[in-house]
Amino acid sequence: MDQHRFARNYITCIETRDLTAARSLLFLWVRAYFATLPVAPSRRQLTNPDLWGCLAQYAALSGDPTPVDDFWDRLDAILPHTSSPTGIPLLGIPILNRPDLLVRLLDSLDQPVETLAIVDNSIDSGLADAGALSHLLVQLEHEPPAGIGRVRVARPFANQGVAASWNAILTAFPEAPFALLVNNDVVFAPGVLARVIATVDPARPQFLPLQPAPQEFSAFAITPAAWNRVGLFDANFHPAYCEDLDYTERLRACDAVEWITLEALQSLQQQANPSASATIASDPRLAACNRTTYLLNCLWLHSRRRLENPHPGTWMRRWLSQWQLEPVGP
Repeated sequence: MDQHRFARNYITCIETRDLTAARSLLFLWVRAYFATLPVAPSRRQLTNPDLWGCLAQYAALSGDPTPVDDFWDRLDAILPHTSSPTGIPLLGIPILNRPDLLVRLLDSLDQPVETLAIVDNSIDSGLADAGALSHLLVQLEHEPPAGIGRVRVARPFANQGVAASWNAILTAFPEAPFALLVNNDVVFAPGVLARVIATVDPARPQFLPLQPAPQEFSAFAITPAAWNRVGLFDANFHPAYCEDLDYTERLRACDAVEWITLEALQSLQQQANPSASATIASDPRLAACNRTTYLLNCLWLHSRRRLENPHPGTWMRRWLSQWQLEPVGP
């Protein structure tokens, strides 16, 4: 039965108020829809407004969400439609201060970067180097360093924190085969980025930390298929600390996610980065603030409410729902 016949039969069921038949038809339609898809379908191949509209209408009329839940469950199993990158497709960096460290990080790049995405959390921070950081980011936007295709800077109204900044980067570029998220105070040892590119498989749910515990989230690669299954980072951890412990727990609990540990790579990175937390260590006022917010984050980590937050399938919904206007012309 083709899609148009499914739609016509569904309309007949609704017009005759036979919701039981409509429900059965929707399950068959969803099964047929996914059976016809290739292993890694494109966004256009996945888009089916007729089916989506009928599923939503049935749920609204009947109060029965099971056909909709069946649709989302099947969508979770879809592999991303990706290509093998020749460089780092997305390098994401949240930043609060220390523009000198950002320059040092960029100088350590020895592989091409398609998109450098920076979240500038210095707005209204009152930090002494906020003006210098703003000037540097404007310069990078207009003149990307050699080897970087484009620079995009997000400027939120206030400090969004680490977790929310990571989320902003991931959701803004869902088409990226994978993201490499890095703290501002990290540098890359020679050859490390090439190894990351050679190891990460964009079609699989993978997480690759570049440094050993407890610094695993100071620099890590993550694929869309991984955060699609696990969900985004919990922005309730604000502005920093404990978001990594929460996400580690969620990653470890998901059997589908491959946690890749490359000990030789991590050793190189550890030698190149002997110290950490330079953002807070560089300003006593930040350290004083962190003493309070760190404890609040610890309370959230041990809260039962925290476990109610993750929503798997976020990447798929964001990737599938992008607005891409067709060119206007004859």
